[in-house]
Amino acid sequence: MAGKGFIVYGGSDLRRILRDVEDRYGGAFAELGPGALQDFKHLIDCVDSFFDLLADPKTDFMVKLTSYGKLRDDVFEFCRFYARWLGSPLMERLRAEIYELLEDAIEWWGWQEVYDEIGGW
Repeated sequence: MAGKGFIVYGGSDLRRILRDVEDRYGGAFAELGPGALQDFKHLIDCVDSFFDLLADPKTDFMVKLTSYGKLRDDVFEFCRFYARWLGSPLMERLRAEIYELLEDAIEWWGWQEVYDEIGGW
């Protein structure tokens, strides 16, 4: 049940916001060249895949938390690397927006787990 609620209610909103982030920042990476744009799209795909991982009720709790930590580290390293060419302010905003999405996803997943445990409200 956690997966269905996440995908239907929380996941679609998170994915819409993620696509907005991709649209807003994609142009800056496109100006750097196709390799930078491909790296950015890969990062967005990793965040999107993380949403799927959270929605999977068969995935162990520790796997989800470990994936969350690794993805946060990857976002940090990505933004630090591209700050050389795109500037720190832009990359700090990108990092903050992705971190907020990840935290919202974790919060939604946590509420879904509690909801499933008590059998509904």
